[in-house]
Order: sequence, then structure tokens, then C-alpha cells
Amino acid sequence: MKTFQSPQRGFSLIELLIVVAIIGIIAAMAIPFFLNAKQAAKEASAVQCLRTIHGSQSSYRTVHGDYTDLVTLNTERFLDDPALSAGTKSDYQFVLTLPASSTPAYEVTAEPLNAGTGKYFYIDASGVIRFSVGSAATENSPPID
Repeated sequence: MKTFQSPQRGFSLIELLIVVAIIGIIAAMAIPFFLNAKQAAKEASAVQCLRTIHGSQSSYRTVHGDYTDLVTLNTERFLDDPALSAGTKSDYQFVLTLPASSTPAYEVTAEPLNAGTGKYFYIDASGVIRFSVGSAATENSPPID
């Protein structure tokens, strides 16, 4: 009498190793793209924050005739973002500087909290956002597109 063996079920060790290797290759290709997209999103958020600050400063100057700091913009409801008024948002540090002279002006720099991980940005009363890679942006840096 012949006995029939049922077919084996499951995967062999070689098949499992091949699947793990394929997943590893896909992850190795996908992770850098994900990290680049994440950094681009942080940079876009920093640019938008600079636009928000500029709009708030313009509105404040229309009402009060001068520019002010981030805390006052928030206190007087010209800037409705507590994180931005505190100076840190989207892994960027925002520093607003008012000149010592009596001429109405301001400068804002946006620097990544992790040095060397992104672009640096700058805006002043002109409303032109400028950037630099690797070091702080200034009024002489090229404008963003």
C-alpha cells in the first residue's frame, strides 16, 4: 500500500531570507527620499512662517506706525501662533531684530535647530525672503524662487 505525503506547508529559510533582503533594499532606497521630503517640508514651513511674520509686522506698523517683537505681535493678536511667537517652530529658530536707530525696520532670521541640516532664511521689511546653505542668510543672500 502506498502512502501519500501531504505537501509541506510554510516557507523555507531561503525564501524568507530573500524576502527580508528585498524589503531591506526597498527600505534603503526609500528612507533617503523620505528624509529629503521631511527636510523640504520643514524648509517650506520656515518660509511660510517668515511670510506670516512679515504680514503681521506690516499690519502692526499700519496700526502703530512702527515694528515690534514677536511677543508683542502675539500679545496684540497680530500673530496668532504661540510657537512662532516663542521663536521656535518646525525645527527652526526665528530671531527678530529691531534696529537701534529710529528708522522703522526689522530683520528676521530662521536657522535650523540642527546646524547643517537645512537652509538658512532671512527676511526684512522689504518682504524679500533670502536663503543660504550652510551658514546664516543675510540681506546679501540670494532670494528664494
